[in-house]
Amino acid sequence: MKKGVLLFILCFLCCLPVYGISNLDSGFIVLEATTNRILEGNNINKQYLVASTAKIMTAITAIENYSLEEKITVTKADTLEVGSKVYLKEQEILTRKDLLYALMLRSANDAASALSGNNSKEFIKQMNDMAKKIGMKNSVFTNASGLDEKEYNLSTAYDMALLSAYASKNETFVAISSAHQYKCNTKESSYSWHNKHKLVSSDQEFLWGKTGFTKRSKRILVSNYIKENKNLIIVTINDGNDWNHHRNLAHDNSKYSFVTIFKKGVYDTKKDVTYYIHIPKDIVIPIKNKEKEKISMSFTLYKDYAILNVFLNDTLILKQSIEIFSKETFDIDLVIDIFK
Repeated sequence: MKKGVLLFILCFLCCLPVYGISNLDSGFIVLEATTNRILEGNNINKQYLVASTAKIMTAITAIENYSLEEKITVTKADTLEVGSKVYLKEQEILTRKDLLYALMLRSANDAASALSGNNSKEFIKQMNDMAKKIGMKNSVFTNASGLDEKEYNLSTAYDMALLSAYASKNETFVAISSAHQYKCNTKESSYSWHNKHKLVSSDQEFLWGKTGFTKRSKRILVSNYIKENKNLIIVTINDGNDWNHHRNLAHDNSKYSFVTIFKKGVYDTKKDVTYYIHIPKDIVIPIKNKEKEKISMSFTLYKDYAILNVFLNDTLILKQSIEIFSKETFDIDLVIDIFK
């Protein structure tokens, strides 16, 4: 009798859809945001449900494709969204910027619906097009909120780190996501939203982040940690002690040194070239102690800009566009000889 019951259960489980999801174990990654170099991780390419961290994609898609000042009227469908919400009212009018603050500070599913046109096909396509642009090869987005009862958003720790590193270069995204509080008023309501990411609200070295949780996905946490020359993206998936682990992962990078390869300034590359290269801020890369001698660099000059290429063992680890100035119009006293 027991064997028969066990066989029935096994057969039933084998018939359940899988979707490539692995929620029985955890995954994490620490990625350096300038070079996208992986400092450490586990199960970084395994697909998971990503819950509300999908809202990072929703936010950057909205920011790059639409006007922040556009006014959006809340629909009944938006108000019916379940889970985390700020309880927007039907026919209430807010700007897209207002809704983005609700999305990133309070993880509001009703705001996600309003921003995406109630998960319109056009907006979801833009989310997946963005994923391809960033290089997220193992991700698919089906809604703007991350809810997974009827649909699902799949990604990996590595893909979510790539997305977060990309978003962290957008000043508007960072300004919204790093805010500790945001207030806005409509004809119907006055709102005051606080950032629910505990590390962002309590530790100034954590610039921005995003929480996520559903019963299926379990806990997911994304953080951007910046201190001195460190710029780290930390992603943990299905981690019940994620707040402490993010602190520990941010502080423990003993295997790497963060080396400044260029200080901000204006550089002369070659005496026969008519341009100076402008480095707007220090360029820092993470390298292991024995890798210093294996770093090489090159510049490719174009008409209006230059490309800095940084190699480790002949492998490209950083490619960065750089501003250039004509030697005829720039003050020679401010120029640094690159060969020094």
